[in-house]
Amino acid sequence: MDALERSVHEAPVIDRNGRPYLVHPISNGIPTLDPHLVREVVNGICQVADLADADVIATPVTMGVHVSTAVSLVSDIPLVVIRDRQYGFDDEYAFDAGDDRLYLNDVEEGDDVLVLDDLTNTGAFVAAITEALEEVGANVVDVVTVIRRVESEPVPMGHEVKSLLDVRVSEDGVEIVD
Repeated sequence: MDALERSVHEAPVIDRNGRPYLVHPISNGIPTLDPHLVREVVNGICQVADLADADVIATPVTMGVHVSTAVSLVSDIPLVVIRDRQYGFDDEYAFDAGDDRLYLNDVEEGDDVLVLDDLTNTGAFVAAITEALEEVGANVVDVVTVIRRVESEPVPMGHEVKSLLDVRVSEDGVEIVD
């Protein structure tokens, strides 16, 4: 994880609504997303995720899409993007994740789903996604995030969230947590 660790230390931390915010290539596309970093992240996900039991990868729009697409290409597991836009298909499932209204298609009862995301803060967003997947009858086989912020108490959910890197973000920068 050399490139990922280096990248979090090099990424700027800004004030966003009174809270230190990490502006990282994986979660924001800024600074420039280096292909070596993406390759390292995808390899890391493939090592920690339960790919053997997954029928489909589900990822929320927007910034998890590039990483999840790469994992899909490497693993040959189809990808479903959970969108913030309604299309009105018959099987479309709408749900709330915090302030966001999200829409899920193409996940069916009995599907085994790997949930991938780029960055997890409290886990509330991922918890809403896993709950929605279970409400449509899918089985969540694994939940993986690239970077997990650990300075807040995580939201309880029925799934362990695996991460490639745990960090604390402050005005002074980023601390990697073992």
